[in-house]
Amino acid sequence: MRFRALMMGVAAAGAIGAGGAAFGQYDVAIVASASNTANAQAEPRYTDVRDKLMATGMFDSVTIINATGIGDGVGTPPLGDLLGFDAIIFWTNDSLANAVTMGDVLADYVDAGGGVVVCVFANTSTNALRYLQGRWLSDPGYIAIPQNGGFVQGTPAGLGTVFVPGHPILNGVTTFFNQAPDLGTGPFGAWRPAQTGLTAGSTRIANWTTGQTLIALAPNAGVVELGFHPVSNAVNAGYWDQTTQGGLIMANALKFAADAAPGPADPCPGDVANNDGMVDVDDLNAILSVFGTSVGVGSPLDLANDDGVIDVDDLNVILTNWGVPC
Repeated sequence: MRFRALMMGVAAAGAIGAGGAAFGQYDVAIVASASNTANAQAEPRYTDVRDKLMATGMFDSVTIINATGIGDGVGTPPLGDLLGFDAIIFWTNDSLANAVTMGDVLADYVDAGGGVVVCVFANTSTNALRYLQGRWLSDPGYIAIPQNGGFVQGTPAGLGTVFVPGHPILNGVTTFFNQAPDLGTGPFGAWRPAQTGLTAGSTRIANWTTGQTLIALAPNAGVVELGFHPVSNAVNAGYWDQTTQGGLIMANALKFAADAAPGPADPCPGDVANNDGMVDVDDLNAILSVFGTSVGVGSPLDLANDDGVIDVDDLNVILTNWGVPC
């Protein structure tokens, strides 16, 4: 994961081959109140999303954290536990143990450099225990799809207008669809936000074919919102069609949020070798060992502009901070 890679220094640099292999995949977490269950680790409403994410090959691990406080639920996970993950996907289909503290912790996590992807019903529910409150709601920048706005359902729909062609969240995505089956009680499913507007400063990436928001970015660079429920029709016939690419959309969104989250300023820019509080020859050698090679976006050695290449811009960060204790 990226946070761990920041501490790998020269050991990570030595693992980069001539082809510019990455510093490892992402470690992400499902933090959700997906079901009132005694064992979230075996509950399909959690494991279906985990398995769809792992199948993309983008992640070293996908950890399930039950936020209901029931059964194996931890309620609101401590911030320290979440900081071990590059990004989190969050949704509700049951009540949170505490919507206020959950909102506070997720806001703190984003501020610390983590990425968060929020999905239906956390961004549509009118139940106060099922949408994020606390700082997430009161402070600006964390919300794209206005919360507590309700949802629509019943009409089959899929990927509609794309407003930002080529956006990384749509990398490789060619098809997404959510059937709304008639199970004898009338059409249901294909849940999506009732509100079509976004908060000020948010960016619309794509809509459903029916006009509701499918993918949006919050003003805070580390937050993505998806206007669909993450669980597929392998679990419930009204959820997204698993023969289409909902799993890839979620995986791309997690990766994008992890990479985009700015996090706190580096207190010692250039100290990449051994975290000893000094930019010195060890750090210079770490850069020179891979100079001129592609290391991939997110590398801790890509100091200047995160362009995926170790070049003179990154070397200048070392030279600018040379010999200065920090």
